[in-house]
Amino acid sequence: MKSVLSTVPTGNVIKDYLDAYHLTQKELSTRTGISEKHLSHLLNGTSRLTEEVALKLEKVLTPVPASYWLQYETKYREAVAREQEPVYSYSKQALQEIAKRFHFKEVFGDLGWNLEKQATEMLSLLQISDFSQFEPTYAALSVSFMEDGGSLEPIAIWLNLCREELEIQNEDLSLSYSARKLKKALNELKHIAYEGNTSDSLLRARKLLNALGIYLVIYPAISNSKVRGALTTYKGNPAIYLSLRYKTHDHAWFALMHEIGHLLLHYESKRTIISCEQDESSTASQETEANQFAETFFLDTTAYEAFCNNKVFSHAEVRAFAETQHVHPGIVVSRLQHDKLIPYSHLNTLKSKITLIEA
Repeated sequence: MKSVLSTVPTGNVIKDYLDAYHLTQKELSTRTGISEKHLSHLLNGTSRLTEEVALKLEKVLTPVPASYWLQYETKYREAVAREQEPVYSYSKQALQEIAKRFHFKEVFGDLGWNLEKQATEMLSLLQISDFSQFEPTYAALSVSFMEDGGSLEPIAIWLNLCREELEIQNEDLSLSYSARKLKKALNELKHIAYEGNTSDSLLRARKLLNALGIYLVIYPAISNSKVRGALTTYKGNPAIYLSLRYKTHDHAWFALMHEIGHLLLHYESKRTIISCEQDESSTASQETEANQFAETFFLDTTAYEAFCNNKVFSHAEVRAFAETQHVHPGIVVSRLQHDKLIPYSHLNTLKSKITLIEA
């Protein structure tokens, strides 16, 4: 524990002013009407400075305003509380286990912080006062497909890392969200997904979404989170988070449209929807509906079924069909692979890698 406070007691500062004004403690008592006993406790730091006393000091120790004394007292009491608080009651072994559980090494990297500093920063990131508060705070988080091995801690960490990126990655949103306007802009989103450089397509999508009152954050997933995306609310506006777990154009855009599907079909401002990599046997209705939204956004169902009936999936045929749907050919390949019409090892040369270039 530190032995020196970051500031001195308010009473000591008052004593300095008394010396400067050539006033004794008794004279201050007379001028303010504060009893000498109470004043003694105040000057010795055993009694708090109140609003009433601050207003009386303002009239005697002019021109120092009452706000100065009150702000100083608040700062001093905070320093006292920090010095006296037993920050950690964990043993070294317990702290090491916490560091592993909450991915300290992955989150804080080579910052050179000791475990105590990392623990403090992790608590602030998770917005809890103690690690014992993690379960009751995050237990209600709605997470689908946890049966495939994902765990709650890295998901919670990722969500909060994304939250910290919201104002860094996005413009100030001047407009409120409107589902009607988003629906009208879907064709423009599809055009952005098809046209232009694949590496900056998500940046262009973010700019459009910001204009529609929607935040978009892209941040790498934390190990063992299995998280693909999330939909939440920030300052009254919808916020979409993407992890880009598979850094290809088709996966990135399918994940984005999956979350937009949730936004149009299932959005509730007080609820966070988390999408993890799916277990093939899962039948979670909202995830299924969001998937169907993304699938039909890119490929017309009737046209896709007709294409599949031909059972010809050469590079040329896939490119030609993608052109009729006005989509990147990698999206067609990804759909064929998902539907087990071709192996996951086939036609991957038609996919494009995507690397987010920060604006």
